[in-house]
Amino acid sequence: MRVVGLLLVLSACGLGESDADRSLGEKVLAVNEHMHARFKGTSAIATAIALSDLQRAHDEAKGVAALDEPDLLPQWQPYIEGIRAAASRIVDTDDTMAAAMALADLGARCAKCHAASGAKLVFPKTSPPGDVLKLPSQMASHQWAAARMWEGLIAANDARWKTGANALATSRLAITAEAAEPGHDLGIADDAARVHLFAARAAKAGSIDDRAQLYGQMLATCAHCHATIRDR
Repeated sequence: MRVVGLLLVLSACGLGESDADRSLGEKVLAVNEHMHARFKGTSAIATAIALSDLQRAHDEAKGVAALDEPDLLPQWQPYIEGIRAAASRIVDTDDTMAAAMALADLGARCAKCHAASGAKLVFPKTSPPGDVLKLPSQMASHQWAAARMWEGLIAANDARWKTGANALATSRLAITAEAAEPGHDLGIADDAARVHLFAARAAKAGSIDDRAQLYGQMLATCAHCHATIRDR
């Protein structure tokens, strides 16, 4: 991931010309490093929640909550504080549903900051896994699609979001889930149906808040399904 547009949220006022150039450069590098750390941390939180690993989600969220940006201009500080607060709420959650919705709120806050500042997030090109008839590829395809949705959410990137949502809406879910009957087998088939439903709705959602809500619901459903299959 690369970030374009950081100069807008930094200031070198009050510095001499040569010192300002050096100091501003250092500030840009520091903020860029934090952006990458924040992206890596939040992506890890999403994976942990999807796998129903709440402790790992808490541990990753602590790192995100600790990331401060003292060099940003005052008008951008509320965005950063909102992101840190959302990360702290993840740490305090007692279940994956609450953690998923808190992460979704964090993602929406990231998106609104990026949209307001004009920052552009550039992600590397990536292709979905190959043979979806094999279980490992099926699970990898879910992760691939969910990751594209997360990138699309935080970057306010329509193409990235729709690519992930459409892929998940039409993906083949795990054989264990597909073989179950709705209303039976601890709700596994119901979870599979919900994932497809939320993803299909997500592909049509336009606002950041609507996308965040659907992403949180989808992620929480993934967590429930994985926990059920693991603990059955």
